[in-house]
Amino acid sequence: MLLQMPLSAQDGVLKVRNGKIIDGELFLKLRYAMPSYASGKIVLTDNKVYAGKFNVDTYTQTLSIIDEKGDTSSVVSEKSVVSMSAGGYLFYKIKNSYIHILDTDGRTSLGLLKSLTIGRKKSEGAFGMSDDVAMMTKVVSTEDNFYDMLKKGLWEGDVHYSYKELPYLVKDGRLYMVTKQNMKKFYPKRYPEVEKYIAEQKPDLSKRGDVSLLYKFMIQ
Repeated sequence: MLLQMPLSAQDGVLKVRNGKIIDGELFLKLRYAMPSYASGKIVLTDNKVYAGKFNVDTYTQTLSIIDEKGDTSSVVSEKSVVSMSAGGYLFYKIKNSYIHILDTDGRTSLGLLKSLTIGRKKSEGAFGMSDDVAMMTKVVSTEDNFYDMLKKGLWEGDVHYSYKELPYLVKDGRLYMVTKQNMKKFYPKRYPEVEKYIAEQKPDLSKRGDVSLLYKFMIQ
């Protein structure tokens, strides 16, 4: 498992009343990786290409498609997806997650994982015990199919959610943390200047803008 500091994070509580989400504008915005469904194509492992109107669900890390009837559903061949491009966005599927490609030089890329977690928020307490720190009267575990429960009118109450964005260097279908060691590994000749840039500019690797500017400087 890759460990990385969050590029940005947002925690909140989603409220469901009478089977409907209320005050959920931010949650609904964070649920999908693109602002709206967009026409595009997916490429599968057998090199077949399919067209449709897609978006990436940041909770399930799956592709969502709008069918001819206007209904949303998941892509049947999800396990075979290699990439998805739509609305000016490009995603590679790596480690069962969709990585938004922000920039590339053709050899490496700067990618962003957008991840939404729904359910009980836990932290490790004394003696390795897990402490429930969700501040709500009712919680649902991340293993529960929240959306199915919601559609069937079986969920009522509040549920915690947490959104994170994690930056990675992408090379040969693998993810690497954005560290000095990896930057030196992939750009050894350029690294002295990169190290000077970091010392002078002091980029904050918790901010997407700083990471993007650093990568642009590195590949120029």
